[in-house]
Amino acid sequence: MEHVQNYYSTFLRLIKNILSEVQEANILLQKHYITGVNLYSIIKDLLYKLNNRLRDDYFGAKVMELLEKIHDSNEVDDLKKSFRLFIHTIIIYIEDYFEDRASFYESISIFSEVDIEKLEWKNIERCASYIDDKKINKDLLYNDFNHLKSKFVQLKDKFGGINKQVQEFISSNLSLYKQGGTMSNDEVKLCSGGECDVEAESGSDNEEDIRYHKNLRKNLNIRCDYLWAYLLHDEKVPDFKKLVQFVFSIAASNAFCEIIFSHMKYLWNNNRNSMKHDLVSAELKIKVNTQYNCPEFYDYLLNNQRLLKQIRSSEKYTHIAKIPRTV
Repeated sequence: MEHVQNYYSTFLRLIKNILSEVQEANILLQKHYITGVNLYSIIKDLLYKLNNRLRDDYFGAKVMELLEKIHDSNEVDDLKKSFRLFIHTIIIYIEDYFEDRASFYESISIFSEVDIEKLEWKNIERCASYIDDKKINKDLLYNDFNHLKSKFVQLKDKFGGINKQVQEFISSNLSLYKQGGTMSNDEVKLCSGGECDVEAESGSDNEEDIRYHKNLRKNLNIRCDYLWAYLLHDEKVPDFKKLVQFVFSIAASNAFCEIIFSHMKYLWNNNRNSMKHDLVSAELKIKVNTQYNCPEFYDYLLNNQRLLKQIRSSEKYTHIAKIPRTV
């Protein structure tokens, strides 16, 4: 009986070690700011770790300790063989799933680089090849790229460094958004790719992840999407902006969709099943994109007379129900 327990305990320890690495990558993919730009490096990092385990023939300290307690060397060899097969199967599964898309995600992963000086025109050209030539003029794209690269070189060592500049830019835009400021459709909306959906993930079971999102505004670190937003701000580089918008609009996973469905489940419940689709959509947009907590939103409404007037009026309805008269 003890022999069987050692066998299962050994295998469970291995599964814990392997799946923890897979789960780490999975949690990272679910973060609201992770896009297709980051996907290639996340998958490659996971494959690198798993292949290292195979190469080093290391399955964890506890596993090795339990294996030493098994006196039959043939049984130990069989267990190690099954461990290698288990890890190899995971690697094959990931590679088969990712293989068809690897070239594309590798090409757009260049935008995850925060040292723009390392980027070369051939990298940009390869990435742009996935977009219809009619939508992007490569000559203009080249000029845009040169301009932005030059801008980065000139700014990187000024005003306390590029990190500080980006952080101040992000902070100022978040403050503007929270104060009710508006940005044109042509501008990069930092809140949509950065902090607007911090609360959207508050339902996560991972307490560390929740704390991270709660403190994110206080500890802004330079991210690739922040950096490109800063470099593109107030710049007339339409072709390069199209390329950046294209690559950062590609989702790395369906986590954000699942978050929306989760919110919708609570909004559109049995007690509110007569709600119109437009109303559900409006409530979801407010819940996911607002920067306000309840007390802040209440204060905002009290200080906005125009909005209060609209709330009290019937203008918010697309039509007014007509009640038939009774004689």
